[in-house]
Amino acid sequence: MQKLETIMLEGGDRDAWVCICGNTPASAGFYPCDLNGNPVEPTEKDWTMHLYVCDDCGRIIDQDTLIIIGRNPKLTSIYERHVAA
Repeated sequence: MQKLETIMLEGGDRDAWVCICGNTPASAGFYPCDLNGNPVEPTEKDWTMHLYVCDDCGRIIDQDTLIIIGRNPKLTSIYERHVAA
């Protein structure tokens, strides 16, 4: 059984997310996205799943559970190139 990955909360603050990659709202940030991790406008029409994407590594996060449900491959490859440099 695969262990679920979750992001952390800094100091227990529900708005102070810390991604596994170390990203925080004050650094690269997190943005509303669709199921594939593509950024969307946070409107009722476009943002139906209430997911966020880490703008550093592309992890897709469920805002209610803080569980990482996937990764945006476009952002993941950018992150991996940056970390490898």
